[in-house]
Amino acid sequence: MYPLYSDKPNLFECSIQLEGCSLNDASARLIIESEQNSLVFNGEIDNTGACLIPVKKLKGIVSEGGNMKLEVIADDMYFSPWESEYELLQSKQVTVEVKTPSSKPKLFESKKPKVNVSFKKPVPQPRKQKRVVKETRKEFSKRELQSLLNRLRG
Repeated sequence: MYPLYSDKPNLFECSIQLEGCSLNDASARLIIESEQNSLVFNGEIDNTGACLIPVKKLKGIVSEGGNMKLEVIADDMYFSPWESEYELLQSKQVTVEVKTPSSKPKLFESKKPKVNVSFKKPVPQPRKQKRVVKETRKEFSKRELQSLLNRLRG
């Protein structure tokens, strides 16, 4: 039974040897079949025959068990060289052990002085009034423009 994790990506790895055809023209895919649906994941085969097929997170997509198979297509020929059942697992698990108290819990009373802390709300500062600038369109004569420029230049 092949383990697949539902809460993290999986990587299916295998080694493929082909006789009578080239690895360069071959392709591989992994098919995961469950009661809910079937998924196809495409992979790559390098020139040494190493096959890598990335499988995304499967949580909520497939059921907890089913079948999976490897398909190889080379020179227009279809091969299904490997098939197995899978088991959907979680990579993260939590175990909890609850202990019931055997006697009443002890309450501790401190003999240190008590401190009361109070928080005061900040007093809002009065807002400054913003100056409003109104834009007016006025045509100036040449003399008025010259006078305005002279005043600005100082």
